Amino acid sequence: MTVETYPIVIGTAGHIDHGKTALVRALTGIDTDRLKEEKERGITTELGFAHLDVGDRRFGVVDVPGHERFIKSMVAGAGGLDLVCLVIAADEGIMPQTREHLDICQLLGVKRGVVALTKSDLVDADWLALVGEEVREYLRGSFLADAALVPVSARTGAGLDDLRAELVRLCDQVPSRSAEGSFRLPLDRIFTIHGFGTVVTGTILGGSIAVGDPVVIHPRGLEAKVRGVEVHGQSAASARAGMRCALNLTGVGKQDLARGDVIAAPGAIATSHLIDARFRYLKTSRGPLGRRTRVLVHHTTAQVTATLVLVDRDEMQPGDEGLVQLHLDLAAPLAALPGDHFIARGFVLQEHYGTTLGGGEVVRVHAPKLRRASEQASEVLLAMERAGAAERVALEVRGAGPAGLVLEELVRRLGVGRAELAADLERLVESRELVAAGSGAATVYLHAEPFARLEEQALAHLDAFHKDQHGDMSREELRARLPRALPVRMFDELVAALLRRGALEAERDVVRRPAVRRPVRATGLDADLAARFRDWGITPPRPKDVPAEIKGDPGAVRAALDRLLAAGTLVKVKPDYFIDAGTLAGLRSRLVAHLEAHGQITPLEWKDIVGASRKYSIPLAEHFDAEKLTLRVGEIRKRRG
Repeated sequence: MTVETYPIVIGTAGHIDHGKTALVRALTGIDTDRLKEEKERGITTELGFAHLDVGDRRFGVVDVPGHERFIKSMVAGAGGLDLVCLVIAADEGIMPQTREHLDICQLLGVKRGVVALTKSDLVDADWLALVGEEVREYLRGSFLADAALVPVSARTGAGLDDLRAELVRLCDQVPSRSAEGSFRLPLDRIFTIHGFGTVVTGTILGGSIAVGDPVVIHPRGLEAKVRGVEVHGQSAASARAGMRCALNLTGVGKQDLARGDVIAAPGAIATSHLIDARFRYLKTSRGPLGRRTRVLVHHTTAQVTATLVLVDRDEMQPGDEGLVQLHLDLAAPLAALPGDHFIARGFVLQEHYGTTLGGGEVVRVHAPKLRRASEQASEVLLAMERAGAAERVALEVRGAGPAGLVLEELVRRLGVGRAELAADLERLVESRELVAAGSGAATVYLHAEPFARLEEQALAHLDAFHKDQHGDMSREELRARLPRALPVRMFDELVAALLRRGALEAERDVVRRPAVRRPVRATGLDADLAARFRDWGITPPRPKDVPAEIKGDPGAVRAALDRLLAAGTLVKVKPDYFIDAGTLAGLRSRLVAHLEAHGQITPLEWKDIVGASRKYSIPLAEHFDAEKLTLRVGEIRKRRG
């Protein structure tokens, strides 16, 4: 019989010695206690892994330790779960780690599960009913409030078929994880197999991986290659999000890796020291949470120390939730993405509970450092929480300020596929919420708000310069007065935008405000040239050929052309193509009418409107692109906005 592996992982949770490992062994036939210490002591100290076969379906299973001292391993295992089986011994009921494990699963975003009342053969029916009532009351308000309670016995086998059936029913409700985003595999085991080399295991959080793929191991940026892939002990060509898998790596040794490392595709993610998040402070906590608190942060399989800083308040009461920023230690950045969940733990064991303080969801990575509570910072994070995909892209770009962002940096910040991001960026540029400069992978994107502020700054610097210096300003001088983070190609776009608005004039390597132009004295030659260009229409001669065309003095003609350009009578489409402004305006009107009627224009239709060869139609089309009137999409053009 062929067994199909489903990208779903089931995990146990519960107090020590409540029978989690025995239950997994009874369900799967696999003993997850693999360490000698575990065999001798009869308790699980490390993560155990198995697979559950039901009919022709196979699911991954993670068995976690129940003792408080091994909560780090428990969180590491719970980070990739789709379903939880909360194990409660019928002869003991709810215990401290039952409470803490339930809170951890809820904070990590687990949404479905079942409760297994183990050791049910050790109690009578009345006691079992009493324990069931206690459990149901405790689960009220949690994600397991309506979960099935299934009495089972790993020793006799009673209830195991019912539990399998409930797990399969729940698996059918689990939405598939996307295989389109960035590949990430947090490591939970690293070992060496003779003849194969380094092998790592984990649960794939996103994307997919295949034999032969290059990978990067974060946070140290080590490079490796996938030599082999296994899913539940069977060789496979690839594995995808939601699957537990083992990767055989070349290029790194066991000594180079550690639990908590994250394997990713090259360029897909980047580690971060500053992470914005929404945080829930557990009501089990003893007192208020201060403005800055040292915590242990558990993210996927990693445990790092950090300072948790409140963003929207000075103090948080038990049971409250709000916005926080995690300041991670410099030696321990995290390979996190928006939407990831994490746990924060303290350093003091609480009575009838562990040390878990709370947890939450990542809102933004690579965040600007927050030094004090800020209403503005809170508003930005709230907007990011509520934003859709394209709006989130715009907010990330806006947050980058004058530096802007390129597509690859957005991929690393958001964990979204390049094609999806490129489509969002194109729509945002078309709607004028973003400004693009450059081409291809070097294209930099700036939000319209900081771009508008930069325009104001540039004009203010020019006005001040004209007042003090009474002359023109070099482009480099203007650039030097703007923020250093502004990319050169975006500065060029800024100048071009001001030129299109008529707020700026440029001549060779200098710029000036129109208000400081020297008075233009019209001559008879000016009027004659203006009339000639009106007659020439779309197809005037090149500027350097105009003197011969009108049999005039070259120097006088060049001066007259400069005056006509300065006055706006002529428009420079490109250095060797000047056109009458009225002719260009008429062409613009015909173009707009066509776009309003048909929504787009083809090269052939544009050539018919221009009524001239490609020598003229192409630069004119590019001129209207530069004006932001049209947007080229493949071979056609559409109206922007």
